[in-house]
Amino acid sequence: MNRLFGPIPSSALHLVVDMQELFRSHPEWGTQSVTTIIPPIQRLLAARPENAFFSRFIPPQHADQANGTWRRFYRRWSSVTLDRLDPMQIEIVHELRPWAKRVADKPVYSALANTELRDAAVTAETVILTGAETDVCILATAIDAVEEGLRVILATDALTSASQACHVKALDILHDRLDEQIEVATVDQIIATWK
Repeated sequence: MNRLFGPIPSSALHLVVDMQELFRSHPEWGTQSVTTIIPPIQRLLAARPENAFFSRFIPPQHADQANGTWRRFYRRWSSVTLDRLDPMQIEIVHELRPWAKRVADKPVYSALANTELRDAAVTAETVILTGAETDVCILATAIDAVEEGLRVILATDALTSASQACHVKALDILHDRLDEQIEVATVDQIIATWK
């Protein structure tokens, strides 16, 4: 599964989505596959550190502070509300913190829900997505970026999910259904064409 429509401009924004301890080590939400994508993300960050922008998923203080169906969601997942969560779970994984100079918080799936991050992406016109989880926050961010008319590139070996089956399905859908709007490549392929 590869598809790049040409060289990647030097201004492309590398959006590192939700690479937080919450998604690596939390008893209910954590997956060790987050650790496996750290080395490719590090390679991409090292190639263009100034282009990195990180997002963090920030849950509400408690379920009753959430809006609409998010209340039901957080009643189900009450162990991840801020009143019960270890504050270190919100932080970017320590291996990536040296590159986390720009960090934007969001209360929902899409990283582009944060205005500062959305503005940076629109200005860059191209976003390279890495991080977690492919079938939730990456999917929502990619769709939002397509809606903005941005060039969207998925770094396939730098994405993961707690459900590997859903990870594969999400990549298949994005690759097959949005074939004129979503590009897919490995980190090495991205670095080789990032001019």
